[in-house]
Amino acid sequence: MIVPPNSRRLKIFGGIAVISLIASYVHVRPQWNQATFDYARDYYQSVSNYFDSPVYNNTLYTEGNKETVNRYYNSSNSCASFPDTDGVLLVMKTGATEAFDRMPTHLLTTLSCLPDFLIFSDMEQQIGTYHVYDALAEFEESAKAHNADFDLYRYQKECPVSQKSCVDAKRDGQKAWNLDKYKFLPMMEQTWRMRPGRDWYIFAEADTYVFWANVIHWLKKESRLNPREKLYLGSRSFIGGTPFAHGGSGYIISGTLLKHLIEYHPGVVNQYNVKGANECCGDLMLAQALEEYENVKIRQAWPMINGEKPSTLPYGPGHWCEPILTMHHLNAEEISTVWQFEQTRKTDRTLMIKDLYEGLIKPKMRVLRQNWDNLSDDVCYLNPDPQAQHRADGHFKERQKNEDDMNDVEREAWKSWENCARVCGTEDVPDEGDWEREGIFGRDNRNENPSTADDTESAEDTSPSDAAARDAWKKFMNEKKRNRTCFQYRWHDEVCCTAKSFKLGAPKTEPDTNDPNAKWVSGWHLKGINDWIDAMGECTNPAWKMPDW
Repeated sequence: MIVPPNSRRLKIFGGIAVISLIASYVHVRPQWNQATFDYARDYYQSVSNYFDSPVYNNTLYTEGNKETVNRYYNSSNSCASFPDTDGVLLVMKTGATEAFDRMPTHLLTTLSCLPDFLIFSDMEQQIGTYHVYDALAEFEESAKAHNADFDLYRYQKECPVSQKSCVDAKRDGQKAWNLDKYKFLPMMEQTWRMRPGRDWYIFAEADTYVFWANVIHWLKKESRLNPREKLYLGSRSFIGGTPFAHGGSGYIISGTLLKHLIEYHPGVVNQYNVKGANECCGDLMLAQALEEYENVKIRQAWPMINGEKPSTLPYGPGHWCEPILTMHHLNAEEISTVWQFEQTRKTDRTLMIKDLYEGLIKPKMRVLRQNWDNLSDDVCYLNPDPQAQHRADGHFKERQKNEDDMNDVEREAWKSWENCARVCGTEDVPDEGDWEREGIFGRDNRNENPSTADDTESAEDTSPSDAAARDAWKKFMNEKKRNRTCFQYRWHDEVCCTAKSFKLGAPKTEPDTNDPNAKWVSGWHLKGINDWIDAMGECTNPAWKMPDW
């Protein structure tokens, strides 16, 4: 059978086409598989890695602190660089009304690397696997019976639902404060009975943050303190002339002192349990007991043991190169934030107060914030009108600058926030590049010797006398920068106050009136702040505090 030419050609072309399709399929199939499924595969892996991987974006990282913290947060081993706390015990005090709000964050962060610690409250509770002991469990019934301070203690035990539900219904925080003072001495007794023989006992509250690396290094090396001595360390406060370690800032008692107080004076706790009805504060009563029975007074460790937190610390002179041991008044989010900062720092050197500023506060600093209180109150300028003076808060009037000592800018400062903002500028020091332009530092003009401009400038730059004069002037300018006394301002109700340090502060409720005097306006003199920081230079040696009397 003879096949027509057209059919023969059609078959040949058809075969070629089939072979081409097969070859294309063999070549493209692997890429097609990859292109089709890679997105889905990558998406699945990214989701699974998010839940499996301990590395996350560091939410603290910004353009303003990239030199201080790492971009990523590796949480695979958060205790890797935690210090050896052998011989040191943390005792944390809380209350049933706040325990479940504050303690879980501590247990996930600051307490997660401690091999042992105690938690005391005014009610026995359980938070997951952690037990909370009732510091008042052994309090004499006769002392509680007719004492209104224990109404909350009784009410808590009768609460049939969560403590938060019962507390929210009462809305009386003062009762928790009144009850708190009775925990201090009983807590000492129970701590020694449950964990005797430690070198150091660190007592803190549920809104206290402890920087463990610094605390351990200070206690075991820098302080040169001997735990076999009777020692009581903290941030000193006074009530009625009696010095005591502020409880919220945290305080440290040597094992020897705690042993002597509890074992050698068995009646001290009962005595002060009764005395509590007539005293304001438990930390004060502890100091009274230590002085009465052991003749021991607090030794000052401030500002390392500190009652502020990152947003309220007075950064500047006296709060810069000093290492930080504790802070106070932190809420749960702030505790987590500081822990995260410690975990993601780019260095393991001693953490100083300046590091908190550079890592947590500096990125948030602005020239101005409305409805904000940056806590400026060192020097104040008030309306001199007698009625305005009568209305003014006594706190501000006490800090009012004498009118005879004011410059022209200061006399007008109370009139508006714009005027108030100019006060700190009167202390400005010109930048080095502005010295010649402003005629502050002039060069010699040697016209008598003809030469090129380049030759003259070179000769002047290398002149020993010129260099010495410039160095002397630079030293003088840096000294003025270091001695700055005005860093920020706050204006409200015709009161302008400035501060000798720089703080972030906190928001204020926006006024519900159109009265311009009702506004809260806070500002920061960033040039002055940065000048002071530059003049201070690097803190090459941490300014460890030696406890004093």
